[in-house]
Amino acid sequence: MTSNLLLPRACIALLAATTLAFAQTAPSSAASSGDDVIKLSEFSVKSESNRGYAASETLTGSRVKTQIADLPYTVNVLTSEFFEDFGILELSDNVIQIGGFTGLDVGGGFNLRGFNSSSQLRDGFFRLGRYGASNVDRMEIIKGNNAAIYGRSSPGGMMNMISKAPKAKENQRLSYSWGTEGSDRLFLESTGPLYRGSFGKTNYVFTAAHFQKEFDMAYARNRNQEYFLSVGHEFNDGSNLTVSAEYFLQLRHSPNNAAPLIIDQKGTAATTDDVAVGYAKNLAKYNPYGPNSELTRGSTNYSAAYDKKFTEVWSTRMAANYYLARRWDFNQNTGWGTININPANPATPITSARGATPNRTRIIEDGGGFQGDLLAHYFTNNHKIEHRTLVTLDINDYYRWDPSLNYAAAGNPDLVAWNAVRTVTLDANYNPIAPLAYFPKFYDASKSVYTRNQRRRITVIGSLLRQQMSFFDGRLLTYAGLRFDAVRFRDRDYTGFTTPAGYVTGTSIDKKLNLTKPNLGFNYKITPNFRVYGSYSESYFVSQNDTSPNHFDPTFKPEVASGWDYGFKGSVLNDRLVYTVSGYYAVRKNVLVTDSVETPIGSGNYVLVSLRDGDQLVRGYEADVTWRMTNELDFGLS
Repeated sequence: MTSNLLLPRACIALLAATTLAFAQTAPSSAASSGDDVIKLSEFSVKSESNRGYAASETLTGSRVKTQIADLPYTVNVLTSEFFEDFGILELSDNVIQIGGFTGLDVGGGFNLRGFNSSSQLRDGFFRLGRYGASNVDRMEIIKGNNAAIYGRSSPGGMMNMISKAPKAKENQRLSYSWGTEGSDRLFLESTGPLYRGSFGKTNYVFTAAHFQKEFDMAYARNRNQEYFLSVGHEFNDGSNLTVSAEYFLQLRHSPNNAAPLIIDQKGTAATTDDVAVGYAKNLAKYNPYGPNSELTRGSTNYSAAYDKKFTEVWSTRMAANYYLARRWDFNQNTGWGTININPANPATPITSARGATPNRTRIIEDGGGFQGDLLAHYFTNNHKIEHRTLVTLDINDYYRWDPSLNYAAAGNPDLVAWNAVRTVTLDANYNPIAPLAYFPKFYDASKSVYTRNQRRRITVIGSLLRQQMSFFDGRLLTYAGLRFDAVRFRDRDYTGFTTPAGYVTGTSIDKKLNLTKPNLGFNYKITPNFRVYGSYSESYFVSQNDTSPNHFDPTFKPEVASGWDYGFKGSVLNDRLVYTVSGYYAVRKNVLVTDSVETPIGSGNYVLVSLRDGDQLVRGYEADVTWRMTNELDFGLS
């Protein structure tokens, strides 16, 4: 058993800035010895042991094994070794080491290149977050619209979590870690051979972890339970079958709350001159919810993948995934409200009002998918041009039932008492001037009142045709692809809605969309250690968080995006220092926005309406550097 003291977050961030461990363009190196690198298919990547934290190959973005240095776009990789060495035991609030990537959330959200996303990928399949670091081998970030090779994607890119794989070499590890803020984790990992015989070879990996963390505020605490089992079998013909199961549960007691926005009212009653001037960071140290609050998430996932190389030309991969995800919470909607300063009446105290009615939300989600990839790898023109032709079929189905209930009807004595104390008076530094009062009770099902009761299903059937060609002895790589997706929404709303008008409560909503998106790019090796690249791609995004009124609206349309990625990649110092310098330009359209519309026209009466006519433009530059100074010391910059 081993013990190690976790560094405080500030120290981790500082160390990460000097010994960063993300992969970008590390050239391939000699293969490791052992069974783990024998008979790797076009759909498998190997891990390197002599490049520090840097990985050299990826499937993300191309769906076939490709050198990261050869990609016409940026892919960053964080490895499990990095997570362990820096004490990153929970991914949701510690991943800050990739440029332009922030806000990774256990519920599925993240922000990349200024664009938000509400879903992620796990081994190429749609995923609703709920990750534990204990069973993730690597986190791959593909930047830009090129992520649309998997279907719906944020224009900023997509995150793909790669599961740990069974190993042929037997190894067991048991560790206990503890640190500040009540952090501790018990972790077990076991891997090795299960079977050797006339039918082939079977290996396994099993991980289990219990993790707990408190926070620098009263009542808040997270507890994670993480279990993962994967079994892989290599048949005598070289084909591979891998099946896996995963269980995740996070119990979050009195969840954290963001610092509220501060609005300067400029001493006037008008709102047109109001200006946001910052956040009340001091107030974020205080828990607004109290002991009667929770936010819990759980999931169970099953996956299977089979790949086979039929001939020197033809290979295939088929994979399937099924998941069940749950979320239940209570009284986590009563966080700190916006703070107004410099009001029209100077005598008005500084306050923050918490939510008026605690509610209980249950979100029950399940679904799954299928991926079928057929690859032809061949040469033409006297072996001078290398081709990879990829055809894919993707099916994804998502179902959600999300009943939400208020604690009780208006006028309930508990709510009356709560509304008398929910507004908190603050001092000039935005600290409460008196002890906080909290909602005194947990939910009571006999008093609850429905506020939302919807059933939603999103089914996507898509296909991709992608042609990749390599010229001039591998110096020039080009690709072009076209993806088609048929999207179907089926909803029912059992509480009903009035905007847009015309919906009959409980009736079925059925809407279909067809989308076709191209992508193309090149990567040219000017010298053995210097490449230039560029790509253009388009993508679309439909959110599982869109509601029945959104889909019922006849003007509904999905978000679409287009963008360019360009730059150069290279290495110096005998390939020990590798770098990527890139630029990007992306436009996102059909963003849901709220606008003030005169209704009816000429009346002078304005109402707020939601419209899908917003646009976002993001452009910028990025630089990623990894330098292996010695075999023991890596340096990185992003």
